[in-house]
Amino acid sequence: MNDEKNVAESEILLSDTTRRHSCSYCGTMVVVGAQKCRGCKRWLQPQGRHASRFSRSLALVIAAVVAVLAVLTSSRPSPVGEAPPLMRVSPTAIGSTTKKAPPTSPHAAVSTATSAPADSPPWRSGSIQLDVHPLDLVFSSDNKTLYVSGDDASVRAYDVASKKIVHMMKVPAQGDRLRLLNDRYLAVIRKTDAAQIPIIDVTAWERDPVLVPVGANPADVVALPDGKTAVSASSRGRRLTWFDLKNGHRRDNIRLPHETRQLLVVQADGHPAIGAIGRLSYAGQPGGAWLDLFDPAESPFGATRRSIAVGRDPRQSAISLDGRRLILVDHVANTASLLRVDQQTEQRVITIDRGPIAAFFMHNDSIGVVINAQSHTATVIDVERFEKSSTIMLAGTPSHAAVTKQGDHLVVALGGEQWPPKESGAVILSGSPLRVSATIDTGRGASRVATAPDGSRAAVACYYDMAITVIEH
Repeated sequence: MNDEKNVAESEILLSDTTRRHSCSYCGTMVVVGAQKCRGCKRWLQPQGRHASRFSRSLALVIAAVVAVLAVLTSSRPSPVGEAPPLMRVSPTAIGSTTKKAPPTSPHAAVSTATSAPADSPPWRSGSIQLDVHPLDLVFSSDNKTLYVSGDDASVRAYDVASKKIVHMMKVPAQGDRLRLLNDRYLAVIRKTDAAQIPIIDVTAWERDPVLVPVGANPADVVALPDGKTAVSASSRGRRLTWFDLKNGHRRDNIRLPHETRQLLVVQADGHPAIGAIGRLSYAGQPGGAWLDLFDPAESPFGATRRSIAVGRDPRQSAISLDGRRLILVDHVANTASLLRVDQQTEQRVITIDRGPIAAFFMHNDSIGVVINAQSHTATVIDVERFEKSSTIMLAGTPSHAAVTKQGDHLVVALGGEQWPPKESGAVILSGSPLRVSATIDTGRGASRVATAPDGSRAAVACYYDMAITVIEH
C-alpha cells in the first residue's frame, strides 16, 4: 500500500512542471515560493527574502570597498599638482605683457614697482623700518626729510635718501595727525584726550615744543598768509583759536555752535578767509553740516561770518589752486558738491558712489576725484560741467589718499576703513584720461599717505609692519 502511494506521489511530482523543494521542518515537498508548509502547517522563509538580504549585503560590501579605494586614491599626490594662487592684476596690466615685480620686503632697499604705462616714468619703492607703529607722516619743504609720528608719543625725522633717523622728539601725546606750517613749524594733533597742540620748530630740534592750548579734542590747524600766525579748531571744545606760531601766544578765540572737523584758507570776497567745516550730531548721528567763512583780519577776530549748509556728514574736502572753489563730499548722502566761495555763493550737487571719504582737484583744477571707500572706486568729475565722467575701480578698500602739489598724481592707500588698518597696497592715479598708472606693494596696514612738494616722492605709513613705504620715480 505504501509503495503504491509513493509511486503515485512520484508520478505527480514528475508530471508537475512547478519547481518544488522539501520543507526544512518535516520534509514535505512544497512549491517554491510558498509561505506555509502543507504538511506541518509551519510558516516558511521565502527564497526571495534570502536573495534580498544577500543583495543588500553585497551592495554594502561593494560600497565599503569603493570608499576605501577613494581614500587611498585621494591620499596619493596628484600628478598635475595643486592650482596656483590667483594673481593680483592691476587694471592697467590687463592685456599687457609687462610682468609684475615681486612684493617689496620691509627690509628691502629699493625695488621696482608695478604697472607703469609706457608714457610715464617707472615707479620704484623702498622701505624705512621703524620700531614703532606710524600714525601719520609729512614731507619737508625741500623733499629730503620725512617727519613721522609714532604711537609711542614721538615725532621723528628721517633722511629719505639714507633711510636713517636724524632727529627725534617726545611730545605730550600721540600724534594722530601732522601739519607742516609755513615750511618750518610742525603741529602734532592728538584728536582725543588732549586740549593742546605741540608745535615743533624743525629748524631747532634742541628746543622743546611749544604747547598751544586750543580746547578739548583738537581737530585741525592751518597757517595764515601773514606767515606768523595760525588758526586751530577744537571739535569738542567747539572753538577756533588764533595764535602765534613762534611762541604759541594765544591772540583770540571764536566760539561755534557745532564741532569743527577741517580748516581751509580760501579766497572769499577778494581776500583770504578761513573756512571751517563742521557738523552737528543728534544721538551720535550726523544731523547737519556747515561751512563757516570769516575774515581773520577783522577786529575782533571773527566779527562777521557767513554760514553755508553743506550736507550732513562732510569728509576731507578739496580746495582749488585759486582758493575760490571747494569740492565737498557727504559720507551719508553719497554726494559731491562744488561750492564757490568767492563773492556770491554757488553750489552744485551730484550723486556718486557709496562711502566717499575724500575729494581732490587734479590737472589744473580741470577734473575732480572722489575716493569712495565702500564701493572701492574713484569717481572722476568734469569740474566745468560738474558731472561724472568716469569711474575707476580700485584693487582694495581705500583708507587715505594724497595728491601731489602739481595735481598730476594721486596716491591712494588701500588699507581698509577699520582702525588699525589691516590691508596693504597702494595705487597711483594719473594720466589723461585719469587711470591707474601704477600698483604698489606696501607693508601691512597701509593707513596714511604723504606726497613730496616737488611731486617726485610719496610715502605710505604701514601700521602693522611698523614701516614706511617710500615711492619715487
